[in-house]
Amino acid sequence: MNRQALEQVIRRHLHHIEKYCDQIPGSFAAEAIHELRVEYKKSRAFLRLLQHEPDAGKLPMPDAIKTVYKTAGEVRDIQLFLSLINGLPAAGALPVFVSGWQKQLFSCKEALVKAIEEANFKKITSSIKKELPDQLQDDTIQQFMHEKIAAIRIILLAAEEENDLHDIRKNLKDIIYNIRLFENDLQIPFPIPTFAGETALSDMASRLGDFNDHCIALGMLQAHTGNHLPAEEQKLLDELQSGWQQQKEKEQQQLLQQVQQWQIAHA
Repeated sequence: MNRQALEQVIRRHLHHIEKYCDQIPGSFAAEAIHELRVEYKKSRAFLRLLQHEPDAGKLPMPDAIKTVYKTAGEVRDIQLFLSLINGLPAAGALPVFVSGWQKQLFSCKEALVKAIEEANFKKITSSIKKELPDQLQDDTIQQFMHEKIAAIRIILLAAEEENDLHDIRKNLKDIIYNIRLFENDLQIPFPIPTFAGETALSDMASRLGDFNDHCIALGMLQAHTGNHLPAEEQKLLDELQSGWQQQKEKEQQQLLQQVQQWQIAHA
């Protein structure tokens, strides 16, 4: 793949990010925020691949767009959390707690709008293009894949913690996004075989992603209980936290068993 093709891929995905940035202020639609973050992760995964080329420059995502991604994630997490809380039978009995999170959501939305306003996409695109290598070779893709697969297998050798599952997911997503980029953007097969089909990889990443969302929600519940809440609300939240913690531990053990079996099946 020559430099012109690399530039086209980068421009396309940064344009998509900019499009969603234009849509978000005002509505803060969950779908637009989700798609923005997906496009960011696709771009980041591709740059991580390109970094393996010997003549590539520094290719991290620029700080301005990284801030957009981070603040969009904070809005997304609170939106999901509030949706989860409001769907509970006890939601009506938690007015102070919910109100506090709604105020936090408003602050995060303000931060996201500011980050979007400060993101100069023309400058961002130009800064990335300057650092692109002249080409992307199959040997480079193979090296990238070997590193990702080795990282996953090393984690699986002793995986037993929540962070192990998160790290596996991050490496899987880098592989998946690059496979899809080849198939969808370039309309050519990914040149290097993986240790499992894309469907199996995506299914595992999806399950790990759901677990990650549950961990975030539990962390948010734990972080904001006990802060000047009425006693009756605190009691409900303590019970809720206990139940969520048990569910998380059960889900974590199930996932750890599944990834170990998955490793055996695809080794």
